[in-house]
Amino acid sequence: FSFSFSSCMAMVEGNMVNDVEDVLPDNLFIRVVHGIAWLLTVLLTAVSFGFICYQLYALYIPYSKAKLLGDTEYRFPEYFYRVWGNDAVDLTSEHWGYLGACTLVTFLSVKYVVPYHPFERRPSDSGSHAKAD
Repeated sequence: FSFSFSSCMAMVEGNMVNDVEDVLPDNLFIRVVHGIAWLLTVLLTAVSFGFICYQLYALYIPYSKAKLLGDTEYRFPEYFYRVWGNDAVDLTSEHWGYLGACTLVTFLSVKYVVPYHPFERRPSDSGSHAKAD
């Protein structure tokens, strides 16, 4: 089987396939790039999950508890004042937005990226392309 751009375009123009990527073989370079991207995604998802848990433990849950119980003596952790200044008294929509955005992206990563790792054998490993049917 020989593969060239001109044969690919002839197949596309002859309506034998719908997309150019349907005829491109999965070569080693693409698999390596896909594997590295997947590993980085898993690493960043785990770090993101850790940061979410830490922020819930250190900031959001104690703040929410103090607000619900009417605790006027509550103080944020010291790192919060270094970033937001000594006059910070409430978590604003910006803070809740950061938590929500990070949680959403982490959820999407866990649901749609992490379970589908590139290291499993696919039908294209046996010599035929997965989209050839």
